[in-house]
Amino acid sequence: MLRIGVIGITGRMGQAVLDVAAGTHDIAAVAGFVRPGRDTTALRRSLPPSLLLTDALPDLMRLVDVVIDFSHPDLTLAAARAAAASGVPLVTGTTGLAEAHRAALCEAAQHVPIVHAANFSVGIAVLLRLLPELARTLAEWDIEVIERHHRAKRDAPSGTAIRLVQAMSRARAETPLTYVYGRGPGEALRQPGEVGLHAVRAGGEVGRHTVLLASDDEGLEITHWAQSRRAYARGALEAARRIRNRPPGLYSFSELLFS
Repeated sequence: MLRIGVIGITGRMGQAVLDVAAGTHDIAAVAGFVRPGRDTTALRRSLPPSLLLTDALPDLMRLVDVVIDFSHPDLTLAAARAAAASGVPLVTGTTGLAEAHRAALCEAAQHVPIVHAANFSVGIAVLLRLLPELARTLAEWDIEVIERHHRAKRDAPSGTAIRLVQAMSRARAETPLTYVYGRGPGEALRQPGEVGLHAVRAGGEVGRHTVLLASDDEGLEITHWAQSRRAYARGALEAARRIRNRPPGLYSFSELLFS
């Protein structure tokens, strides 16, 4: 039985991870991290009775085989350092990371295996495999990426949208893509090599990403949408299964699925 701990246990993704894990036969969520000083009385009523809550990351690490983190960048940084010190693999889906946070993940990954993905859905992992070939084959076509999320999402554009563009940009290394975030107001004539990134925030949309490629005569549009956060939770749990016995390093979810 794979024992997991969850950081971000009070958030929507943390709750989804617990929900999906409860329906598996090979994974047990045994511990969760809460902020120091938090009153957990009400929280306790919504959690499995056997789940241990702790406000100390080293204590969490001692209880589990893998940690899953959906929190915020500063807590992810602390989790990466605690995981490295404890020798516990880390799966993190936290987005909005700054350069210092990414550097901390790379440093920790020298000591333990870490999976970082902006999106843990299997569909996006497959799309990341397809897009480089499309970008190479349709080298003269324009590219636009449109992403839609719920009104409370903090970062824009989404980490997934950026990752999709990066996958295509590497395939067009000879003519690097220039990011344009939205267009206008006023004159905004498209320039060669641009890729437009457009963020929509409205309602309760879980997540929808559309990649548009177009020439003067035809176009291709690919859309992935998540119908439930359970799609991300299932992917994070699959990453936890696959990362447990890997050597230290920073892994992508797509890499784990297809290597």
